Amino acid sequence: MMDEILHILRFKSRSILMRSTEFNAANVVRTFGSIVVFGGFAIGAYYSSRVATDYLLDTARLGLFLLHRFMAMLLFVFFLSINVGNIIVSYATLYRSSEMEYFLTKPIPHTNLFLIKFLDNFFYSSTAFFLMAMAVLLGYGSHFHMPALFYIRTMFLTLMPFIFLSGCLAAIMLMVVMRFAESLGVRKLVLLLVIVYLGGLSLYFSMTNPVQLQAQVMEHFPHVDQYFGYLDPPVAKFLPNHWVAESLYWTMRGDESHALSYVVLLAGATIAVFVLMLWTAKRLFYASWLSSLNLRKTVEAPGGLLKAWSLTSRSRFEPQSTVLVKKEFWQFFREPSQWIHLTIIAVLIVTFISSVAQINLRQPLPFLQTISYMVVLLFNIFLIASIALRFVFPSISAEGMNFWKILSAPVDRRKLFWLKFTLYLAPILLTSEMLVIFSHHSIRNYPLLVQLASIIMLFASLALTALNLGSGSFFSTYREKDPIRVASSQSATLTFLLCIVYLTATVSCLFVPFNGYFAFILRAVPFDQSTVYFGVMLVCILSASLCAGSLALGLRALRRDF
Repeated sequence: MMDEILHILRFKSRSILMRSTEFNAANVVRTFGSIVVFGGFAIGAYYSSRVATDYLLDTARLGLFLLHRFMAMLLFVFFLSINVGNIIVSYATLYRSSEMEYFLTKPIPHTNLFLIKFLDNFFYSSTAFFLMAMAVLLGYGSHFHMPALFYIRTMFLTLMPFIFLSGCLAAIMLMVVMRFAESLGVRKLVLLLVIVYLGGLSLYFSMTNPVQLQAQVMEHFPHVDQYFGYLDPPVAKFLPNHWVAESLYWTMRGDESHALSYVVLLAGATIAVFVLMLWTAKRLFYASWLSSLNLRKTVEAPGGLLKAWSLTSRSRFEPQSTVLVKKEFWQFFREPSQWIHLTIIAVLIVTFISSVAQINLRQPLPFLQTISYMVVLLFNIFLIASIALRFVFPSISAEGMNFWKILSAPVDRRKLFWLKFTLYLAPILLTSEMLVIFSHHSIRNYPLLVQLASIIMLFASLALTALNLGSGSFFSTYREKDPIRVASSQSATLTFLLCIVYLTATVSCLFVPFNGYFAFILRAVPFDQSTVYFGVMLVCILSASLCAGSLALGLRALRRDF
């Protein structure tokens, strides 16, 4: 068993190393961009963690118990995020991968193959989480002036098992879902999973109730560093995020033996779940993989709304354009990971819209009002950038190695490219304008702000959609069938860096004019309103330039590849 695993791992590592060390301009740019992005996020996570810890303990004086209970809540969300990420990535690599199909034809035990792909998926989808967790831990520990041994021990004996446990549970859930998907239906099971995740998240926070917990602990002020474990709901004590928080709490209290007991408990649970995963893989993996083949063969007759998207149905519009639009539709929804991710993002957007509509953006001071307004506006743009990176960037690569067949037909490349741009721009633009309407609900009495935000989001949608489509064409990887891997590649990281640069430039153009405008509204400070128009005009010019340059780059790359 070990010989086969080591053999595959050796050649897998060699192929990754050869691709990573290939010296060319694109690879150098991708590597440099990845270092800058991850380095920047790590530094930001470190300082955010340190500032938050300093504020909660020194300024707000919440005490160690409340601090670590809030950490437990964040760790719960962190655990679910890793779990969902591993499910989506594992589905693509275990059940939709041609590499797995190839290995299953060889005399290799199915459990060995599963274990190798699981470890590959785990490190692929969890590395970023691990790096961010390390940066946050450094910021947290620096407040207490912890020694280097603390960080090593916490990372490898606490956080690594915590992340690994989440990945193992994700693999078990995926195998069970795929085993019964053929009889119950994929959509029903996915809907059930979404309900379970959202219900679990809601139930957890209703049980822990951070507001009520803070009020109960602060009744004992200034003795807030004491242990108030009797306030914890009984169910929470069986959750791994609680064990991690307890281990850190007792470490900071100087009780190493108590902290070690939770580390041992977490390690034991991780080992037990890992063994359960291997047992499940031995009995369900191959059967679930065969079920996935049957799911691929099952073609439902188009009915209802889907009948209009059938390639055999007639249309009143120009035939070539109609076929290309239908191709884009089925190309997107043929991958379950696409519409699963789309469903999750749609739920998150609805949740965000319902929450942000309740936020009061009105502040008494002009500077605070500017900060409040800019944070919401930039978060809206950031959300649009994330959606574009996830779905628009892989759209060219999703064409696959058979793209030449389409381009060898009498089809104008520019028409195909512009069609992709239009089809992705429409929903992104609609989402961005909805975000403007709901996020500006509390300041709807200032129509100028709503109108300017609508214009800014319009041009931001154009720029970010074009940037991700153009970069996706320039860095296209037609051999990669998994759109999630394309959207999380080094090229995508570089594109995300460009999005961050664009956001920074947007802030630079808008902050001073809006600060003056709010000073005029709140304090009657003399202000030339044309300054606001000039700042918005700069953003529009920047966005239009980025849009034109990205589209030109994408079209040129399309001619280069085919």
